[in-house]
This record gives sequence, structure tokens and C-alpha cells, in this order.
Amino acid sequence: MVEFEAQRRDATARTGTLRFEQTALLTPAILWYASERISPPPFADFYLSQEEGRYPRLGHAGRYFFPLSRRGSTIPPTLVYPAALPDGFHQMAAAWNQEQADEVQVVSASAPDRIAPQATLCVLANARELFAHPRIFVDAITRMREVVGYQRALYTPGLGLPEHLAVLAYCTVDVMDSLSLIEHARRGQFLSVEGSTGAEELPEVPCFCPACQRQERSFSWLLSHNCHAAAAELRLVRNAVVRQELRNLVETRAAGNPHLASIVRLMDNQHYDFQEKRYPVTGGPIEASPYTLTRPDVERFRQRVLDRYGRPSSARILLLLPCSARKPYSFSPSHRRFREVVQACGNPGVVHEVMVTSPLGLVPRELEMVYPAAHYDISVTGEWSRDEQVMLCALLHRYLQDNRYDLVIQHLPPGIAGFLDLDAVSTCRDHPTEPESLERLASVLKAESGAYPPVTNHARRLDILHGVLRYQFGRAEPLLEGCTVRGRYPGYKIMAGGHQVGMLVEERGLVSLTLEGGRRLVATGRYWVTIDDFVPRGSVFAVGVRDADPAIRAGDEVVVLHGTEVRAVGVATMNGEEMAESRRGEAVATRHHC
Repeated sequence: MVEFEAQRRDATARTGTLRFEQTALLTPAILWYASERISPPPFADFYLSQEEGRYPRLGHAGRYFFPLSRRGSTIPPTLVYPAALPDGFHQMAAAWNQEQADEVQVVSASAPDRIAPQATLCVLANARELFAHPRIFVDAITRMREVVGYQRALYTPGLGLPEHLAVLAYCTVDVMDSLSLIEHARRGQFLSVEGSTGAEELPEVPCFCPACQRQERSFSWLLSHNCHAAAAELRLVRNAVVRQELRNLVETRAAGNPHLASIVRLMDNQHYDFQEKRYPVTGGPIEASPYTLTRPDVERFRQRVLDRYGRPSSARILLLLPCSARKPYSFSPSHRRFREVVQACGNPGVVHEVMVTSPLGLVPRELEMVYPAAHYDISVTGEWSRDEQVMLCALLHRYLQDNRYDLVIQHLPPGIAGFLDLDAVSTCRDHPTEPESLERLASVLKAESGAYPPVTNHARRLDILHGVLRYQFGRAEPLLEGCTVRGRYPGYKIMAGGHQVGMLVEERGLVSLTLEGGRRLVATGRYWVTIDDFVPRGSVFAVGVRDADPAIRAGDEVVVLHGTEVRAVGVATMNGEEMAESRRGEAVATRHHC
């Protein structure tokens, strides 16, 4: 019996457990080839082999013309045509492969709908041929994954070089193998995450793995080293997923490899929707690079600022400020000075602070703790690339079209203000924190803010929560109707008639709901999970989920319903599509239940 269960998710990848009978294999995983002539590495936990022995293995039952007997877990007899042949060949082969399938099936990207219901491990035909062409591979792998779904594991035979593992995992591949490691060793190639080098070209071996410490030059040394290099990278990939840093690793690998760079760019530019629904709404640190500008969680933030968020109702003056190295911005020395100037103007409630930054574009002060606004780090040189300038100008133009202010003040250094075509009052001379710049900002704010009725502190707190809730759920009115706000920023509590509705949580920058908040969330018509008739006193597992809002992303706050009755509130650990499809794994980590 073959079973798969996803466990942790980051970006488009996941870690999980693939079970063959009594053997549990951590994914992403490598199947280690073993034969009479090729010995697997001593740390191998699962073999790709026809040899029967005491180790767990996946064998194969031959080809269409040379079928072999099936024993244990096997890849069934297959018929595979080169990917370049017309679709008719692939449709015929896929139909035959589907008939032969059991829990393992060879599938074709040219006929992705031919998947047997019982198949748990899908073996992608022509994986190496497809991978050689980035655009074809990206189109094929996304098309195949949409059909394969979340419950099945995807295996790309023949792929598994150390330099490719992070990007393959990012492309939702769960299983690779060691065949390419053996082939490169046969050709005398020394492998690392930087690529391959002829062993004879190395005056010194740049590795201290057990194989390289023996100081010998042979095929067995190269093969052992290559396996160690792949195993080390694979552990790095799994750790990156758990730490929610996989995209950083992928960008690092792509930076030195044009082939991988093409795959990442095509994923971002052509398959945003495929990626975005798999990206959690919370995550780890972001180490910004040129690729970060198009990463899906960054693009999602920009889109939500435009499509969900709106200026505070009390705001009349837009104040554009530069970002800071320290996050959240409010905790930085520069922004403390800015805040002091705003608070001293006499009517700070009419001033709306929005940070100008790359790669996010615009970050309203209300959203400075939200992922990824509080989690990115970028090299600050004062110089903006052409792509960054185009992104910011387009974003600011669209934002100002949808959000009208009486006055725009730009307190930005010349390196930014110089390329913004704005009808704005400029208050910055050379540097935003210089005394002359701060004095000019204070003078303008004091003169302009006094023309408006005073905004109370409570009204401003409501505006802050209104902005966060709109960003988080798309609607805020049902959650704030008849409510007051208590506490000090950032620990605001939403209260209604003596009952707490929710609380702004600094760690996530989002509002965590109580059961009362869950009842109000139902009125928005979004972020719901319907379950069978039980009370979820701990986690809600996918097997008990009947349906879920497709808008849910991992990390979202959700309300758990049975019929129209609110049973619990909590945080989604998988997206809505996966909840509705899956029968394994935790779907919601509940916080309160009825």
C-alpha cells in the first residue's frame, strides 16, 4: 500500500511522508538506485532497484514490449513515447498506462487527465526531456500538478542533481532519484550546488564529506561524493520548507544558473495563480534579490493593497515616507522621529503614513506588521532599478486613483522623489532625518492638518483595524459593527457589548478571532470551512472537512461551520482547495470551539 500525507507547506512546496507498506519516506525525497554494480550510499533510506534484499525499494515491472513480474512496490509496465511526438501517441500510451496502474502510475504531461483513481505516486514520463526546455517543463509541471492534485506525490525520474533539487521542490516535485548522480560520476563530474566540474580540473577537492576525506580519485569516490552532495542539499531543502525560507534558497540557486533562472521567471510571469494559492499568507524572512520583485507573496501583497485595502476614512493628507532597515518600521529610529513629528502636528488623525519601498511598493502604516511587510530585508543603496521604478510608479498611480486625498506630501530622498511624477509637496532636502527636512515636514503638517476637524484616538484606532480587516478578509464592516477598541497598539482588542470579537496580534500583524468574531465572519461569506457533525476540540483534520472557501490560504483565519452553526475558529494549515480534496493531514488548527 502506498500512501502520501503532506505535513508542512512553504511557497509552492511541501514536506510530507510517503509510505510504502511499513516504510515511511520523508519528502522531498531521493530514491537511491541500487544494482549488482552500483552500491547505494550507506545513508540511503529507500532504494530504486530490481534487486530483492532486506531494504525497502521501488522496482519496475518493465516496458510495454518487455513486461516483468510485479513484486512488492513497483512501477507498472509502461508505454512511453518521446515528448516531442504528436499528442495522439501520448493519448494512446496514457490510456494503456492507466489500465496498468495500481498505486503507482506513469503519467504523461501530454495527456494529464489519464490518471487512475487509486494512483498515489505519479511518475512523470519524459521528465528529463521536459526539464531540458524551461518553458515546456514549467507548462507541463503546472498542468500536471493541477490534475494530480494535492493528495498524490509527483516523481520526476532521471532528475536529482544537487543544483536542481530546490527548484524541483519549488515546482511541486516530491520525489527524485540518483540516476543523474551516477551518470555524472561515470563521466568524471564532481557535483555541487554550483553545478558540475570535471574532477581532473580540481587541484584541491572543495569538500569535506566522508568520501572526499579519503583523498582518493576514482568512480566510487565521485559517486559517493555526488550522493553526499545531493543528500545534503535535500536536507537543506526540507529545512527551508519547515523554516519557510524555500523561496530564498531557490533565488540563490537561480542566481548562478541561467537554466534555473528561466524556470523561476516563467513560474512567476506565467503561473502566478498556480503559485499564489499555494503560498501561505504568513512566512519567514525574505532576503530580497532581483527575483523577489515578482515572487507571488510579494505580488499578492501589492494586489491586496490595491483591491482590498482603502485609505482610512479620517485621512485627508497622504504622507509618503521611505522605508527603514528595521522592521516593523515603527520600531526604527528614523520612523520614531517621523512619528514624533506627525503626533506633534496637532491633528495626527488626518495624516495617513504610507511607506515607499521595494519590493513591496506601498506599505500603509496599518499594515506594517503584516507578512511580508515586516519580514523582508533588502540592500539599500539609494538606487532603484528600472523595474522597481516602473512597479512603484504604476502602483502609486493606481492607488491614488482609487484613494483620494486633499494633499500629498512626499518626505522622500531625491533618489526616489526624482522619478515619481506626483503633484505633491516635497519636504525632504537631502536626507529625510536631517533637522532641516524634519522641520519643514513639521511646518507643513501643522499648517495643513489644522484645517480639518480633530480626529479622536478611538476613531483612528477603528480606522487602523478597518484597514487590517479589509486586507485580511476583504470586508471589515460585519466584524466592526457596533464595536469599540481597547488596549494599546499593537495589541488592540475589538469589543462588542462586553464580548471580545478579536485581537490584533503583533506576531502576525493580523486579527485573531473569537467565536463571536467567527459568527461575524460568516456574514462576509468568506473564509469558511464546513465539517461533519462533530465538535473540533483540537485540530480539524481534512478527513472531517466537507467543503472550504477556495479563497483560503494556509495561515488564514477561518471559521469552522457545521451547517450554519459556528463550531470553531482557528488558523488554516492548508489552502481551501486542498482541504476540500484531501483526506489526510491537519486542515485547521483551532483556537476556540463551542
